Amino acid sequence: MTTTTATEPASRWRAAVDGCRHRTRSGEVVPGAHVEVRRSETRDGRGVFARRAFTTGECVLIEDPLVGAQHESNRRHARVCARCFRFVGDVSSAIGRRLMRKFVAREEEDGASTSTLPEELVLGDLAKLASGEAKLPESAPFDGPPECPCVGGCERNVYCSHACANEAWAGEEAMMCPGPRGLARDKRALEEFYSHARETNDIFIVAGKALANMCLRALDAKNRLEARDGKGTQISADESAVDAYAREPYAVVANAPWWEAVAAPEECDDEDSERKFRQTLQTLASDSLELLRHAWSDAATQFPSIFTLDTYGRLIGAFELNNLELVVENPVENYFLAVDDAPEGEAKNAVTRITQPLLDALDKDYDIPCLGTALFSVQSGFNHDCDPNAEPMKGEQDITGACVIVARKDIAEGEEITISYLDDDSKSRDERQDALADYGFVCRCARCEQELALARRRR
Repeated sequence: MTTTTATEPASRWRAAVDGCRHRTRSGEVVPGAHVEVRRSETRDGRGVFARRAFTTGECVLIEDPLVGAQHESNRRHARVCARCFRFVGDVSSAIGRRLMRKFVAREEEDGASTSTLPEELVLGDLAKLASGEAKLPESAPFDGPPECPCVGGCERNVYCSHACANEAWAGEEAMMCPGPRGLARDKRALEEFYSHARETNDIFIVAGKALANMCLRALDAKNRLEARDGKGTQISADESAVDAYAREPYAVVANAPWWEAVAAPEECDDEDSERKFRQTLQTLASDSLELLRHAWSDAATQFPSIFTLDTYGRLIGAFELNNLELVVENPVENYFLAVDDAPEGEAKNAVTRITQPLLDALDKDYDIPCLGTALFSVQSGFNHDCDPNAEPMKGEQDITGACVIVARKDIAEGEEITISYLDDDSKSRDERQDALADYGFVCRCARCEQELALARRRR
């Protein structure tokens, strides 16, 4: 494949960042939330601060993603809205489809050998569940909304409502859709883009969505300028404004080219192997971008500054540096848990005689959630602390891909809100510092400083 390695000055991003700095300096109030984003006096860069006091366990922030995508490997396990990531369809059909796929699907469709159908299950009953003809007892409260099709007519995505379908179409799906009404000029190149991402790294799909969103924002800005000044008017003087408007949602999110931001694996034990590793990442990104250039040739010609390897690499790098894992609980799991928690008695026994064989057959697959990657504007501004006062936490009531931040401690008005970037905060200071090196900073939080002082006294 022929690749283009055109780059742009980082000033493109700096210009967009400068356009947002007035919000950071003065404090940007997040709509509907009691937090603000402003410069941190104790840490480099910005931070998120409380505009009122929060008590332990209180929800601090609920934020929808700027852009996100379900992992490709998870799509077969979780049928969700491609916009808000809410599960769609009823749990009975979901259970039936999963078991049909597990025990009946042909090897060439499934990529794995079929298993023997348990004696307790009847193929015809599974087929009725999968088709929606039969319903499991007491399952209605756990059913999601019916599926809505993609506006562009593709079979790749479904939605929980026409509102979500329309929002996705306006945001990025108009360009990402491989269906007959999608804006991609070369649908084959777009399909190859998806295939390339599945074979290499599906983070390219999230980055592609962000790039599509930038293109649609640029087109909107250009159309508004033409409407103001008259179609055909030379708007070269406003091209920088169009570019800055296109980048604005992503401008205040920390970014760096993907091949520079990602940590080298342990097997890269010398400079040459690390150089080759980073060159491989750059080549993969270049190949992915080239497919999008072909798919969206009109936009690539109209907005060349958006289709540079530097821009694409920084979008991918932003996910590497800021992404929060997207997780939505599976209502199938909640259904089985509710059955198990029901009061003992004949009514429960009647239900479990039906559900227990299904649960046994599903085995460990019964609770697979929706998993993906998402980028959040405000969440990306939370600074790290090894003893944070807040944390991401979702409950059964959180049925979408929104980020939910909950207070771990009481938080005073005006106090900076922090989270931990680490999965395991029980590690030693040195282990935590090694893990945080991937983020490019040395943690000097109160916990780290106290542990460092204690270690020095012991010497």
